[in-house]
Amino acid sequence: MVDNERLVQLLGDFARSLIDGYQVTDILYQLCDRSLDILPVTGAGVMLADDEDKLRFVSASDETIREIERAQIALDEGPCLTAYRTGERVLAPDLVHTPWPDFAAAALRAGMKAVQSFPMRVRGTRVGAINFYQFERGSLNASEVMAGQLLADVATAYLVNGRERDERARISGQLQVALDSRVVIEQAKGKVAEQLGVDVGAAFGLLRGHARRHQAKLRTVAEEVVQDRLRLEDG
Repeated sequence: MVDNERLVQLLGDFARSLIDGYQVTDILYQLCDRSLDILPVTGAGVMLADDEDKLRFVSASDETIREIERAQIALDEGPCLTAYRTGERVLAPDLVHTPWPDFAAAALRAGMKAVQSFPMRVRGTRVGAINFYQFERGSLNASEVMAGQLLADVATAYLVNGRERDERARISGQLQVALDSRVVIEQAKGKVAEQLGVDVGAAFGLLRGHARRHQAKLRTVAEEVVQDRLRLEDG
């Protein structure tokens, strides 16, 4: 059965981390560890899709689960891959009877008897899947399945938020670089205009022409002018 008190505590802790800051990898490892206290399972693992739409192992609750997860990737079969590819939950209450014979053999050798996989998806896009393993055969009940999908959705939210945060930081960084470059270029234009007695438009043309001829960045040329390491010639 679901430990609702611990589930609420996990959701509260994770909600606070959205404000305080977090690393996605840390969140996924915490999710794997703490899910064992919430659901009647003995192990958990997460796989995420890379830019080539291939699943990659990311986190697991222990080394045994880590090896089973890697076996799925190596064998190119298993519940996690199926959940990711179909976008549907995969409930396998008895690994003796599954459509993944090689994966099942590897999991059974590791002592696992059942596995439940939940897709991680957002706005119709699949980003990965999370697996919950059991030492005993049997299905999760309805509330446990709901909790399992909730944990998968929480993981997805953190992943998407992390990606959007990184993208915002990247764009912000690019904007700052552009602003800083503009300042240096304006300084260089003024200096060239003063040195050569030309207007700033002509000075900019000289800066840009020098950068093109020498296959250099305009900002680099501007910095050299401002720092008196380069003096341009008119014409």
